[in-house]
Amino acid sequence: MAFTVSSKEGSMRSYCHIMLFLFLLDSLCYSSLATVTAWPVVYKSPMILNVEEAWVIEMAILAVKEHNKRSKANLKLERLLSCVADVSPIDTIYILQLLARDGVHTHKYTAQLIQPASSSACKLRRFERAP
Repeated sequence: MAFTVSSKEGSMRSYCHIMLFLFLLDSLCYSSLATVTAWPVVYKSPMILNVEEAWVIEMAILAVKEHNKRSKANLKLERLLSCVADVSPIDTIYILQLLARDGVHTHKYTAQLIQPASSSACKLRRFERAP
């Protein structure tokens, strides 16, 4: 005796498979959307960073060294005054206020470093004397 499925039962089974697929697809899209929309809530911009932390001081040293290399200057970092981080999904921009000595005089400078989200390395974007 052969088992046959009527067209009504076959279409009902197909309907159930389609509904199950759509339900699973909807669940997957919702969980992805929740992850994406929750991300900016975790990071608040701008963030004031602790200038006594070693990694923040290393950024200031990097900024002065890179400025010296680019402009053939001979600045020495005296003190880091402040550091603010502006975080976005694409990159993080650090703005540092620092004091540097040119041999005789100490001046205030503003440095801007950028760190792409895909990298752990910072690059100097701007370094200028503050008014």
